[in-house]
Parts: sequence; structure tokens; C-alpha cells
Amino acid sequence: MLKRAARRTCVGWATLLLASASPTAAQTVAPPTPHDFSAAKPTSVLPADPGKDFTFRDSINAENKASFTVIGAHNGKPVFRADNPKGSTNQYGVNARWLTSKPIRKGDALLVRFAARAIKARQESGEAEGLLIFQKLQGGEDREVTHAFSVGPDWTQINVPFVAKRDYAAGETDTMIAFSNLEQVIEFAEFDVLNFENRMAASALPVTRFTYAGRAADAAWRKAALARIDAIRTAPLRIRVVDARGRAVPGAKVEAAMTHSAFLWGSEVNSDMVGAQTPDAERYRREIVALFDTTVIGNGLKWPNWARPDARARTVAAIDWLRSQDKRVKGHNLAWPAWKFTPAFIARDPAKQAQIKTLADAHIRDLLSTTRGKLIGWDVVNEPVHETDYFKHMPREHVAEWFKMAQASDPAMQLTLNEYGMLNRSSSPMMIADLLDFSRMLRRNGARVDVLGVQGHVGQTPRAPVSVLSDLDLLAADGQEVQITEFDFNTRDEALQADYTRDFLIALYSHKAVTGFVMWGFWEGSQWKPDAAMFRKDWSEKPNLAMWREWVLNRWRTRVAQTTAATGEIAVRGHFGRYRATVSMGGRRATANFELKPGGAPVVITLR
Repeated sequence: MLKRAARRTCVGWATLLLASASPTAAQTVAPPTPHDFSAAKPTSVLPADPGKDFTFRDSINAENKASFTVIGAHNGKPVFRADNPKGSTNQYGVNARWLTSKPIRKGDALLVRFAARAIKARQESGEAEGLLIFQKLQGGEDREVTHAFSVGPDWTQINVPFVAKRDYAAGETDTMIAFSNLEQVIEFAEFDVLNFENRMAASALPVTRFTYAGRAADAAWRKAALARIDAIRTAPLRIRVVDARGRAVPGAKVEAAMTHSAFLWGSEVNSDMVGAQTPDAERYRREIVALFDTTVIGNGLKWPNWARPDARARTVAAIDWLRSQDKRVKGHNLAWPAWKFTPAFIARDPAKQAQIKTLADAHIRDLLSTTRGKLIGWDVVNEPVHETDYFKHMPREHVAEWFKMAQASDPAMQLTLNEYGMLNRSSSPMMIADLLDFSRMLRRNGARVDVLGVQGHVGQTPRAPVSVLSDLDLLAADGQEVQITEFDFNTRDEALQADYTRDFLIALYSHKAVTGFVMWGFWEGSQWKPDAAMFRKDWSEKPNLAMWREWVLNRWRTRVAQTTAATGEIAVRGHFGRYRATVSMGGRRATANFELKPGGAPVVITLR
């Protein structure tokens, strides 16, 4: 198994320590020691023994209960482990609470702080999630603080300052950590609630602000990546204008613009929104046309939706509309081998579960026949390393047959093996090794696996670009293409989100194995992680959209406007892709479509 350590950094007092990708090594890394505030003489308002004096509640799990236990100590304070065996939409249903032991006065400056790390988290980013609440004991609605947090496998220091809105007697408030949204295991250390009263302003207290190594404007990795992009993604773009006799035409105006990048720049789209007749849907369609040349149907082709005739009709109509707008359309997905992503009439019936191979094969044939000739490719199987329910009733080697079925349907389609847990955490190399093992098994069984799809979901702790690049090296080991299939960066720190989106795009475009990038949604009103969107709900634009426009639609989407020299030529460097050129002079006009490829010959346009 491949192992590698990575360092993350934070500004302010937030500190992330070095942690190994190995679970065993991760257990031995000490939590960070928080800042020493002894000079300000804060008072802890937690119970004298927080390792014993807390209340734990699991109101969700009936049998396999969640737990919250003390597993050790650090700096004289308990280290807790929170274990939730099943995710829930009730974000408060599993929680631990500590009653305050001292009174608090209106205007007091307080700081809730703790270190946390994910031991296990069942979601694509690999990050554990929780909710910190400081509140009055009155129905859980009178809150001073509500702070959502997410952490990766490395220790993360969380600092949340606030000013008390009113007076509270001892025991009248509590601090709660809820963690019921995900199937996950989280460790907590250095947990405390400090009251500085009026001895220190809340504005002077630390606030967790995440960042990443390599963010600086003059970062060496970025300079090297931009140089690689010029070397591997561009070539001389030469256009020669001649008259009807083949003679050079100097002084002709030449305008050329890329219409489709050779690299897939795209987004997930909602088939229902594409077909809806509302002002939001109209704007949604306009932005698809303006921003992306590749699209992926997010949910419409998944089995539960495809099984509904009305949803199927809307999905097919959406595909047809996207193609009418000259958009490349990719299918997602032919199979997702988990019961929770399977129609209920199968998932809830043990007899049908036992027939899943036959049922899935029939479903895949139906999808392929209905969409034949309309798609550029498929995510043939989604998350088969993580989601293995089907493999209790069929050999995992049968997945190779699904690839063969897709290939037989349309040999020109690009076939992708799609997974998560890579490019976004220190354990990425381990997940990459598992993905490569699965891909090699498929190929041994006769499957053509064109692309290793990496979902690219990022939480609040982004992986340094140099580490992303080394992860991509590992993914490219077998010579397959790599595509980032479902990118989102779920954070409310919009400056960090914009900078990291820029740097992630630069890193992946600079790697020769990568051939595509897909945002997993772009509008908050139709986005599974709303904070990750590029447009807010009211369609106001976020900084990450500006980065998309600057790099994908401007710097990497070549446009030319020049006048031919005495030789009748213009020459620039252009990014690979399809172009349309227009030549005009003295009332004469000619157009041509061409494709710029590595080592391509000059384009000759005759002006008659």
C-alpha cells in the first residue's frame, strides 16, 4: 500500500499537524497544543471533569447505537471519540453536551476551542462533519453560536469566538457537539470554553481560517505548472490567407476563436431545471451555454430516476436540448452498486437483491439503447471500491461485463471508472492504490477502462497543489487518462474557495494525464453542497466564478484578432481544440472550421 505524509497550514491560531496516511501512524500523532492565553486569565466554563460530566444522546439509531467515549488524555484534558454508525438527515440527533459550570454576563468575550480529526467519514471528501452549538437550555432555539465544521484525517484546531448576548446563570447554558449527519468517527481533544469577560476583546481572539501550502502569489509550484501548460496544452496556431490563385494576401483581418477545448471543461446539470419554464430555469440554461462546453446529467440517468417514466422523459429531453446547444454530454452512471442508490422495489426485496446481476444488466442495456449516439461517454460504474452491496450477490469481476456492454453499444464512447477519496486528503495515495487495483482487475477481465474518474470533492481543508500533482502521478501509473469528474469546494470562505479553485485548475491542467474537469453544479439553487456553488441563490456571482472565467474561458480559450503579414500569415500559440476562423478584406469574407492539435499544419483559408 502506498503511503505518504502531507503538511497543511492555517493562518491565525489554527494549526494542522503532520499526519501519516497510515491509520496506525495517525493514532500516534499528538493533537496540537492550543495558544496559551494565561496572561489574559480566562476562566473555563466547562465542568471540572468534562470527561465525566457530559450528557450523550442518540435519538436516531435504534439498534447499532452511536457512542461518545474518552479514549485517553492530552495536556491533562480528555480525548474523546465520537462514533456514529449511520448517517441521518437529523443533524442534532446524535450529540454530546456539557452544562456550563459558571455564570456568564452579557458582553463577555468567550472562545470555544477544540482540536478534531476524522478517523472515518463516509462521504466523497473524506472529511468528518459536525455542528458546534452554544445555547441557552430553552428548547434548543436560544443560541449564541451555531458553527458547522469539517475536518480531515489531520488534527485541526477549531476556534470560535463570540460575545454573550445576555446574562446566564451557571448551568443555564450548554455546549453541544452534534455529529449525526454522516456515518463517521471523529476524535476531539483540547476541548474548552473560555470566558475572558472584559479582559480581552472577542475580535482579538483567534478564528479558524483554513489555507493551504502553495497559496502565495509567487508560489514556485504555480510558475512551474504554468510553464508546463504552455508546453503540453498549446502549439503554434498559424493561419495563411491566400487568394483564388493561391497567392498570399497581406493585410487581411483574421479573427479566430476556440469553440470547444480538446480538454473537457464542464459541469453537472439538473435535467429537471433544463426543462423547467421558470425565470431561474431560463437563467440556468443561459449560464450553461455561456460557461461550459461539456455537461454531465447529475441525477436523471441514475437508476431510481430512470425507472420513473416521467423523469426519464425529462432527462432525454434535457440531453437533446444540450446537444442542440452544441454541448458535449456525458452519462452518469450506468451502475452504482449500493442498495441506497437502487430502486426501492429491488433494494427492499431480498429475493430481488439476489437477482441483482440480471436486473442490473437489463437496466444497463436499456440505458445504453435509449441514449445511443447521444453521449460522449459514461461513468460506467460509480464508487465500486466504497459501495459493495451488489458484490454480496455477484462477483465484482462482473463489472467488467458492464464496460464491455458500453463499448459494444458505441465503441467511440469514453468509458470511466469513477471513485472518491483522492486528491483531497493525506490518505489519497492509499485510495489511489485501491482504485488502480480495481481498474487492473477490470482490465484483466477484458474491460476497456479509458479514464480513471476522480470525483474531487473538497471540504474545508484543501490539499496542497504539490500533493495533488504527486497524487496525479500515482493515478497515471498505468497510462490511463485521468479526469476530475465531480469537483466542488464546500466552504463559506469565498476567498479561499476562489484561490483554491484557481490553483486546483492550474495544477490539473498542467498534468499531462488529465483530460477533463467537471464542476459538480454551479448554482446554489441546484447544488448538493450549496456553499460550493459559483452563483448564489439570487444569481449574484461568487469569486470562484471569476476564477473560472479568467482561466478557463479567457486564458485557456484562445482568441485571435490580427492582420496578416506580407507572407499572408498570422502566428500565435493556441490551446488545443476546435476553432472557427473568419477572414475579411475589402468586402470579401471567408470562414473555416479547424482543429488545433499537437504538431498541426498551418490552416490555409482562401479569400475569393
